[in-house]
Amino acid sequence: MESAAVAVRPRGGVSLPFLVAALIAGHAMSSMALLVLPAVAPAVARDYGVDASLIGYQISLVSVGMLASLAMLGNLSRKLGGARTNQIGHGMVGTGMLLMLAPSAMFLIAGSLVVGVGYGLLTPSASYLLMRFTPDARRNFVFSLHQAAIPVGGILAAIGAPWIAVTVGWRWSVALTALLVFGVVALVQRGRAGWDDDRDPAHPAVAPSPFTGIAGIWRVRSLRLISVAGGCLCWVQFCVSSFTVVACVEMLGMNLVAAGTVLLAVQLGSAGGRLLAGAIADRAGNPKRVIAGIAGLTAATCIATAWLAPAWPLPLVYALFALHGVTSGGWAGILFVEVGRLAPPGQVSMTFSGSLVYINIGKFIGPIVFANVYAFTRSYGFAFASVAAPALIALGCLLAEKKLYGER
Repeated sequence: MESAAVAVRPRGGVSLPFLVAALIAGHAMSSMALLVLPAVAPAVARDYGVDASLIGYQISLVSVGMLASLAMLGNLSRKLGGARTNQIGHGMVGTGMLLMLAPSAMFLIAGSLVVGVGYGLLTPSASYLLMRFTPDARRNFVFSLHQAAIPVGGILAAIGAPWIAVTVGWRWSVALTALLVFGVVALVQRGRAGWDDDRDPAHPAVAPSPFTGIAGIWRVRSLRLISVAGGCLCWVQFCVSSFTVVACVEMLGMNLVAAGTVLLAVQLGSAGGRLLAGAIADRAGNPKRVIAGIAGLTAATCIATAWLAPAWPLPLVYALFALHGVTSGGWAGILFVEVGRLAPPGQVSMTFSGSLVYINIGKFIGPIVFANVYAFTRSYGFAFASVAAPALIALGCLLAEKKLYGER
């Protein structure tokens, strides 16, 4: 059965801890690739002569590529193996970053789409491997540990990208990120043979219909509700990570490097929140209840941002955005465990891809809606507060699940 985890033992000479470490490193580097441009958005905007709030559209272009990848290539891990698929994804992310170095906005658009297609291969392939090799009792924590790589990538982007942009130009931060992403391809190669021992070369790489995984999720009520909730929470998460720097520069009057330290607080909070949520979920035995609590706290934090103003003491600004990180990021690992647990036998890879389509719709819509709310109100505080709406929708989806307070 595809979803069964094997015992913690070496496979192909490489242990489970190395597998987890390699996947964490890969997700961190590729997440850094996604967040480098938001971290230096004011510098990029000056270079191209556009409003910095338009960075939301760049994130949405990445999401378009991700949705195409998830809809069409959900079977790739079955055909090539999870590790090889992961390598292909990282290769495409690195290639997309290199495209962005060309001095034209058209290459920025093309590079964003290529990054999205590659990034769309990463979570399904990594989750496929973790479902195979992680014992049931440790899955919530291990998945949350893996998902903590996303804010780690954000931390690296927040620390390094603004400083590099100010010192030698924002394109150097993009180039360095691409180099690190390509390094992950070599790292994964060490264990690929053992990790991909279940690959089926005869299995079709492309789904017979782009709606196969999407329809499969919709037919199962629990999967439908948790996937829609994930899309709403992803909406919040990417709005927070995409617009923190811009809001701090344009609303609070910070310089780019100082605003990057606020993004650092967001990412540190997100990493800690994911690990804490994973540990709590393993102990509580009902991850959906934990996700529901996170959704409620997320909505409250977003509403509190409506009062953000230049007069706020700096420690309070850091505390608020760190709380944004904790609440907007804690859901991911435990939600993916639930998706894998609910997947029909033999359809784990396709189920992950189908669920991620719903989740990444939130990533696509959210930054565009945020940018337009800001354009209409000219208030980043109000735009952040508006993101409470998808968090409340997520809470409603989870409360609608009859088994939320029953047995898993």
